Amino acid sequence: MKGTSIFQFKSWPKIHQPLPRSPRESQQLLSALTSSFRRQLDHAYPVTNNSNHDADRQPLNTDSSAHATDQHLHTILDNPLFLRRLEEQRRLATEPMLVLDEMVASGSATAAVMLDCLKSQLLLARSTTDMKSSRAGSRVEHWFWSSDGASRQMLLQSRGSTAALTKFMVAEGLQSTILEWLKMALAQDLGGYNGRMTEEQSRQTVGHLLVSFIEAEIRYGAGFGSALRYYLRVCQMHFSTHLADGVPSGKSMLLAAGAHLSRTAMDQKPSIEQVSQGLYEEFSEVISTLSSSRSLLFASVALCHPGKPNPQPFIRFVDGLSPARFQTWSEARRDAFLRIGCDTLRILIDRKKIREATSLAQKIQLVLPEETATASTEATRTRTRTAAEEDYLLSRLDLNLT
Repeated sequence: MKGTSIFQFKSWPKIHQPLPRSPRESQQLLSALTSSFRRQLDHAYPVTNNSNHDADRQPLNTDSSAHATDQHLHTILDNPLFLRRLEEQRRLATEPMLVLDEMVASGSATAAVMLDCLKSQLLLARSTTDMKSSRAGSRVEHWFWSSDGASRQMLLQSRGSTAALTKFMVAEGLQSTILEWLKMALAQDLGGYNGRMTEEQSRQTVGHLLVSFIEAEIRYGAGFGSALRYYLRVCQMHFSTHLADGVPSGKSMLLAAGAHLSRTAMDQKPSIEQVSQGLYEEFSEVISTLSSSRSLLFASVALCHPGKPNPQPFIRFVDGLSPARFQTWSEARRDAFLRIGCDTLRILIDRKKIREATSLAQKIQLVLPEETATASTEATRTRTRTAAEEDYLLSRLDLNLT
């Protein structure tokens, strides 16, 4: 008889999942169940009032809601199916890789099963070494190659699964396997039976798998420089096979990872020792091809060049920006704009280009509506860079964005 999946709770639609993993959570669940049952049973079993007895000495009323609730709870908690599910949830929390092995062996492993197991293993791992020793990435890799194409698609098309899985694979040094998966997805064929993908499926899979890979390599792999090299390899794979009239198609699937690398460069300010000028310039050229040399993303990349930060792309970007266009942006994009603007002003001031810095600051001030400028200035106070530092830059120009 085929066992019931431990990740299905069709008979418990009103209970939050997963089931409790600690005594405190168990007590909270029991309290919630008790209150719920009593409210329902009060209608059928009203409490009997007995004024002839002290409240502490009332005889047991077997028709009361309290008694019925207690009996009902005991029936549920003593049910073998309920106890079995609690035990399976305990195992998922304490030994997720063994659970995964058993599900794979029984042929009942799915992308959802793997995601639950990988998330539990992430909670158990306290370091990259722990992640590596679990061999979670190797386990899933073995399952992938032994599965049909439809199962492979279910795994790689799940954003949650790829985000968790790539962390383990990078920790275990399985970057070549991730690159192979990306190559297959770019070719719209994951192999095996039913492995063919539509163009849209291919773009979505490549997009979030690449972002997950880049994030994992920065945090659990060899860092920003290594992530940059892998990103350029994937871009080259795409350019070599998807060129139409010299312009790459499907470029949007590469831009998300490129933007993540740009934000990381803004945060980390990599040095030449970490990233060579040649490698970074190749990255800059790719971003220019994907998003144009007059985009905010390209301006950010140019500004973070480890050897020679270039403020000119941002200056050109501001020249073509109107207040109406600025108002259509999301808060995150406005915040990024102001952050890049402050970095650009700092570079110009450090290079003694005060007139150019003053002109740029005035243009930025004209773009920002008064209420937006005030809100954006408040937002900068929550970022890593202090507001005092930005105020100092503006004071040197005798300007104020508010």
